[in-house]
This record gives sequence, structure tokens and C-alpha cells, in this order.
Amino acid sequence: MVEARLFGHERGAFTGAHAASPGLVRSADGGSLFLDEVAELPLAAQAKLLRVLQEREVLAVGATRPVAVDVRIIAAGNRDLAADVASGRFRADLYWRLAVFPLRTLPLAARPADIIAIAAHMLLARTGGDGLVPWLAPCAQGRLNAHAWPGNVRELGNVLDRALVLTDGPDIRARDLLFDTLAPAAAATPAALPGVVRDAEQIAIARAIASAPTRRDAARQLGISERTLRYKLAAGRGAMVQ
Repeated sequence: MVEARLFGHERGAFTGAHAASPGLVRSADGGSLFLDEVAELPLAAQAKLLRVLQEREVLAVGATRPVAVDVRIIAAGNRDLAADVASGRFRADLYWRLAVFPLRTLPLAARPADIIAIAAHMLLARTGGDGLVPWLAPCAQGRLNAHAWPGNVRELGNVLDRALVLTDGPDIRARDLLFDTLAPAAAATPAALPGVVRDAEQIAIARAIASAPTRRDAARQLGISERTLRYKLAAGRGAMVQ
């Protein structure tokens, strides 16, 4: 199926192939094709990709004649391709065909000067740039810069999405930033998501108590019973807002 998606297929080439498809390579003829996670390609698909790069032609699944193509391939991956070549997981000839102009992107934690700029771009994209964009307060910027970012830009996007839900003012403050924590692989600990939900719940409870005249009003504001609110407070879930 990977080969059919990339290089196209003829009608009836396999079960479910009710119509022919040109594939991504032929669709990009005359332009560029970006292949993300190229290291995950099966070896058979790697051989066909090498043919595209070397012979400038593509053979669709089920076809008997190749079709000439003029396409530029831009490939990316999160693994060390040279190490994959040494271990036999990636073809050496394809590696040298792809490595015409290699670029290495540093992880987000190694580019602290870019964190706030990338965060600003993400906030604008998520809110549409309509003039109502919550901005990062200095305390929030400091917390973002201090984080290790094991999940790189994807993690930054998650943190900002949560902050947009939690913020109740014109600025995103440090208290609105909730980070995931990856447990060690050998540790049998629960996933990080329950901790994130618990933290968000604690913040909501603390804010409701601070703004409501009575606990009954706070419970009504939260959409829970006063008894449930007392239980959560007794369990230590009503954290104070910083």
C-alpha cells in the first residue's frame, strides 16, 4: 500500500483497486515532493524511490512500463540515517542519492532564542490573528525558556493549546502553562494525561473559590455539587493559584 500511495497503481492491481491512481510522485511531476519520516520506508519501497531519483522514472504497482517524471525529492526523518545504513535498515545507495544537501535541525531545547518566536507564531495561527490574541506574560516566557522540551515543537503546541483554554485574562501567565512529564520506560507509572487533567481541575477549583462569595456558589459555577467540592478539597485537589 505504501508503494501504491507513492508510485501509483493500475486498476485491478490489488484487491480494492477499482480505479487507477497516479500516486504522489507523478502528481508532483514538475515540482517538489516532501517525504517525511523517510527512514520508515520498507526496503522494497526504498528501491523504487531510488529508481525515481536515479532514472527519473516511476513504475506504478501493476504497470509494465515506467513513466518519466521530473520531481525534486525533499526528505526528512528523526533518525540517524547513516546509522540505519550501517545496521541494514536503510539502503546505502538511496542514502547517498538523498544526501545532496543535508540539513540538521537542532532540538527546540538547543534553540532557546527561537522558543518565544515560535510560540508567538503558534498563538497567531490558533486564534486567527483577529486582534484578540492572548500574549505571553514575562513569567510565562521565562517558564517556556526554562523547559527542556523533550517533545520539541509538538509539545510546545500542546502546552499553548492548554494555556488558551485555562487563561482567563488578556495574558497567558505561568500558572496557565501545564507540561507533560514522560515517565522512564522501565517505570510502571500511569500516563501523564491524568496529571494534566488533575492540575487543570485544581486551577479551576481554586479560581472558582476565589471569585465566588460562598462554596455553594463556587460549586454551582463549576457544575458540581457542594458535597463533591468538599471531597475534592479534602483530597488536596484544590490547589492555590500562583
